[in-house]
Amino acid sequence: MSSPARPYVLYIEDDPLSRRLVSKVLANEFEVATAATGLEGLSLAQRRRPDLVLTDLNLPDLNGEYIAARLQTLIEPAVPVVAVTAQTTGDYVQRSLAAGCVGFVSKPIDISSFPDTVRAYLSGHKVDKLSSADAPSAVHALMLDMAQKLEGSARRVQEDHVELRQLERTKNTFLTQVAHELRTPLTVLSGYIQMLQTRLHEATEIGERYPDMLELGDQSADGIKRLHRLMNEIVVMARLSTNQLDTEKSIIRPAHIAQDVIEEFSEPASNRNINLMLHAQDMDAVFLGDPTLLPMLFSNLVSNALKFTPDGGTVAVQIDSFPEALYISVRDTGVGIAAESLPLLFKPFYSGIDVSRGRTSKTDFMGMGMGLGLTLIARIVEAHKGKVWAESPGYDEQKFPGSTFHVLLPVEVEA
Repeated sequence: MSSPARPYVLYIEDDPLSRRLVSKVLANEFEVATAATGLEGLSLAQRRRPDLVLTDLNLPDLNGEYIAARLQTLIEPAVPVVAVTAQTTGDYVQRSLAAGCVGFVSKPIDISSFPDTVRAYLSGHKVDKLSSADAPSAVHALMLDMAQKLEGSARRVQEDHVELRQLERTKNTFLTQVAHELRTPLTVLSGYIQMLQTRLHEATEIGERYPDMLELGDQSADGIKRLHRLMNEIVVMARLSTNQLDTEKSIIRPAHIAQDVIEEFSEPASNRNINLMLHAQDMDAVFLGDPTLLPMLFSNLVSNALKFTPDGGTVAVQIDSFPEALYISVRDTGVGIAAESLPLLFKPFYSGIDVSRGRTSKTDFMGMGMGLGLTLIARIVEAHKGKVWAESPGYDEQKFPGSTFHVLLPVEVEA
């Protein structure tokens, strides 16, 4: 025969030593859960209804009075809430009773009588209710206190928002300056590498004696091109983020741009035996878009798909033109995306790749990058007043459920 379930007590307290003490004192007779903040406590209470809630009145996020009042509306039937506080006289008592607390436990807690006190409140014990004469003033004081705290929280949120916006502007300025500073030496270095390549290829004797120099020169040139592209993307993303880059829209053929991008990635895709394909409803369909940004959009969509698709997989680009919008999708047979990662995909510097893998590449399987590609996609789509989203059954490096990125760009009439 199974033993009856022990009463479930939730204790909300920001002091870890107090949480540990209460848990130990009540462990023999009660099932105890603890929370360090008011929000955590409310979440725990919603997941499983406690038989009793003990809460400190002075928590870092929400005060105990608010928690007591909120629990009356969150859970049916109502949960008895007991305030654990050093303030057990005057306005504190009246405000707590007005919020719905059924009683108090004084701090410091008397360990010897504490279990008996908990049992009493579980059995329905309550302190005297507010008198009809005291109730209006107590409710007024409670509402005033909550309003003041709400105003203070709103001001802090506003200040934090302003600070975050300033940090965002500072970050974008820094990225732009770094990109500009690196462009000049990269351009000079690229020029000298090209000159060296030309000399090495033209000089038969050197080419025969030092074949590794030829290969190194080719690899260096490819690396410089990648850095140039990265610098351009950083500058474009920073300017789009701060509305410092106006889109220069003209009549373009999206399918032609996509075809150029696919040709650009055809060699690395072929080396990995990935079937990289394009299907367009009309290859010659036109669209009013930015001829500089749209190639970046396609390039990052295809690059992202290649990175998360294992060798032998498929990456398919689909383009459909409608009277109202241009629809683009990139579907892959890769590792997929975890549900919790979907809301984070387009955040700056977010990457779903484990950095311990240690490979940096735009096309290698699980190759690392700066975490800017999808953010740049989102900024470009936003600049065209469109929408971008991703779908995936989940993340699995064995079954490869794949993922699909969707882009919808509205058709604009040329002025």
